[in-house]
Amino acid sequence: MITIALLLIDAQVNMFAPDPVHDGPVVLSRLKELAGRARAAGVPVIFVRHNGGPDDPDAPHTPGWAIHPALAPAADEAIIDKHTPDAFHQTGLAGVLAERGIRRLVLAGMQTEYCIDTTTRRARSLGYEVVLAADAHSTYPGALPAEQVIAHHNSVLKAFADVRPAAEIDFQAAPPPVVTAEALTTADLAAIQSGLEEWRVYEQWLKTGEGHPFWPHTHPARISDTLRSLWEPSFKPRARYTDPPRWEMGVARVFLQPLANIPMVFRRASLTAVNKAIDHLLQNPRNPLSPHMSAIGEHVWLYDARDLRLIYVPSVVHDKDGRERHTVFLLWLAPGIPVKNPFLQ
Repeated sequence: MITIALLLIDAQVNMFAPDPVHDGPVVLSRLKELAGRARAAGVPVIFVRHNGGPDDPDAPHTPGWAIHPALAPAADEAIIDKHTPDAFHQTGLAGVLAERGIRRLVLAGMQTEYCIDTTTRRARSLGYEVVLAADAHSTYPGALPAEQVIAHHNSVLKAFADVRPAAEIDFQAAPPPVVTAEALTTADLAAIQSGLEEWRVYEQWLKTGEGHPFWPHTHPARISDTLRSLWEPSFKPRARYTDPPRWEMGVARVFLQPLANIPMVFRRASLTAVNKAIDHLLQNPRNPLSPHMSAIGEHVWLYDARDLRLIYVPSVVHDKDGRERHTVFLLWLAPGIPVKNPFLQ
């Protein structure tokens, strides 16, 4: 399941001629290379096109308004028209991404301090994982030289995105997980794969302190409190958790999202059962003697209770200070397997 897309912002003719942005030909070459690698990997390429005013060089249906021919959008590649620096504001972008299951965005294009800056921040606030191609966005010189504007934003936007050179951006999706467990559906496997992608981001954050995982927390009580807040809206998770846990814990977005859809009348009982299962597996997530736990694939373990099954990754990493971090990352929550009564067959 592909959950990443390349978002090319305002890569329009007027940005490259007759008055090109800083390093215009080089930036255009990098945009073309990014689009080529994304297409080769089967990753959606989505174009955002600015619609200027009547006297602007990107006024609709003028020569400067068109997407640059070097990038040549394919017939099935979406073009999102916008009127502000925010590619999400009053556009269909969020709907296109939701329809395709996109949760990770690679951003490139123009202009650095306007549409790139605004869309990077907005995408992050909407919960997307954002990668910014550091050398594939540009602008015009103004109060500051263009090089300084670009360098400044590459530094500041690290708070919202993984900022890296275009050549280091990898569009190749991880292979589908090979897991062996009874009654896992295609939807379960797709969710596990999405969870594993989130786990890799989370583990990198633990190791280096860099990156922007969906769940930027480590204490398991934070998850317990978050689940409680789903059935008790007035309850607020604690601001700090001072007792050091033996196992730290992270969680994937795909694990939490379905829990908020449980009907309220059943929610407390259901989430209490999830919390009890989490407490149990944290006693020893790799317990070979437990009838409830088993390895079902590379990295992936299963906690199998009567009514539910927790899919998770137990791991040990060393952070940038050399500390050993024991973590459990919750990937997916699958329903339990109905127990058959042999006397009723």
